[in-house]
Amino acid sequence: MPYDPEHDMIPATLTWELPNVFVVASDHVPAKSVAEFIAWAKQKGHVSFGSPGVGTSPHLSGVLFAKRAGLDAVHVPFRGAAQTIPAMLSGAVDFAIDNLASYISLIQSGKMRALAVTSAKRWPTFPDVPTMVEAGVKDFVVTSWAAFVLPAATPRPIVDKLSGAMKQIAADVGMQKRFLVAGARILSSTPEEAIAFAATERAMWKGVVELSGLKPQ
Repeated sequence: MPYDPEHDMIPATLTWELPNVFVVASDHVPAKSVAEFIAWAKQKGHVSFGSPGVGTSPHLSGVLFAKRAGLDAVHVPFRGAAQTIPAMLSGAVDFAIDNLASYISLIQSGKMRALAVTSAKRWPTFPDVPTMVEAGVKDFVVTSWAAFVLPAATPRPIVDKLSGAMKQIAADVGMQKRFLVAGARILSSTPEEAIAFAATERAMWKGVVELSGLKPQ
């Protein structure tokens, strides 16, 4: 990229996050927990997982899980959940750790079984689904997130004004409900909190990319 996001931009505030969800097709995978899935996958010998493409958080989540669980797992890239879902429902792909928003209706209908969410805490709309940590997979907090960012030279009063406006929006109960229905959680933060969060995420993803074997082109 022709710019350095760490130094050329300043985040005013975080805006939203959504977790990935570990899902399997109810008709093809008998496992009802992550531990049961690992046992089933090892007995099977090898498994496959779908994602919206190489380098996406669902792809890297699948890689991370397979490495942690010691599974022989093949990545099957698709163009999006609209292609991954039919492949899972047909039994061609065994699992996905994909964006929750794409799977809400399938989980609610019973066609897909949610084994865990990748957020730090249980997700409000699926309180019975454990986190990956609760399911026995340590250090597995993965969320997609966004922030309002501005050029680094932006005067601080403007940055603070945007941060303050987002804080008011995020406190609105109606907005919180609308985001949850869509599978996300509305956020707000100070610029310093957003900077610290981004630094932590950058280090985490660097390690996961190294695990995946991906190389920049």
